[in-house]
Amino acid sequence: MAFELLITFVSPDMADRVRSKERVMAWLESIGRTDIVEGVIDGVETELTDVESDTGLTTDERLAASPVALFDESEGVSRELWRELHNEFGAEVRANIHEITDDSWQRCWRESFTEFRTGKFFIAPLGDALTTPDGLIRVEIDAAGGAFGTGQHATTRAIIEMLETKLPSWSPKSVLDVGTGTGIYLILCHHLGVSRLAGTEISEDLVELAQANCDAAGVTADIRLADTPEFTESFDLIIANILVPVLHDLMPAIVALLASGGRLIVAGFVDKEEGPLVAKAQKHGLQVESVTSENGWKCVVLRV
Repeated sequence: MAFELLITFVSPDMADRVRSKERVMAWLESIGRTDIVEGVIDGVETELTDVESDTGLTTDERLAASPVALFDESEGVSRELWRELHNEFGAEVRANIHEITDDSWQRCWRESFTEFRTGKFFIAPLGDALTTPDGLIRVEIDAAGGAFGTGQHATTRAIIEMLETKLPSWSPKSVLDVGTGTGIYLILCHHLGVSRLAGTEISEDLVELAQANCDAAGVTADIRLADTPEFTESFDLIIANILVPVLHDLMPAIVALLASGGRLIVAGFVDKEEGPLVAKAQKHGLQVESVTSENGWKCVVLRV
């Protein structure tokens, strides 16, 4: 469980909102809060509903005035920051504290799922009627029950981009997705040429959903019910886009399943959580190969 302090900028004038956001961001950084995530509500990116959609501005320009959020495990820390924020900025901002639970994250993921395109794929809800753009591979995903892995969240998009750009040079023959959710990464890896695909999930419903998505896509995947991944083989690539406390707990088991020269992609955490997680991975013999960031969310590639 965590608490989100969501900060929105309330001036009716776009330029004023952008200036307010710049001042707030600078102030947060001055007090050591660099773990800032942009454009999110309940941990999930919004469609920028607090910013006019008919202004003719690009997405990047509208993001300049979008909400920002900070996450803390303590409600008290969030409330103290809320008080300091209002003392400093008053009516320029509106700030609210939300308790983040698994249910709220899943609800937002499900309700925000709309079709979108990546460099190689057109990813859409199951049964979507839109035509696939020329040159893209269509992937339909059923997110029933709010399973994570629709591509809407920055962490998912970061991993998708990593797979699209790096798999041709990495050439893994096997992939394990720990906490596979909808099975989206397994489906994409299949289309990118990986032959051996496996995944784990912590509930029978999620295993069934991921398996159903893979089956519908014509993808052969070995998806198992397991709190801790246990296989008799090793994997060239392991993906783990799961909560940070779980990543810490599972690190020994995950590393044990990495093949020699294998890679681990981890995501689902913000800036302040990166250091301790990387330190834990290094204790188990991994080294950082690359780090990317999108809207405050981190994606790290580690290598044996």
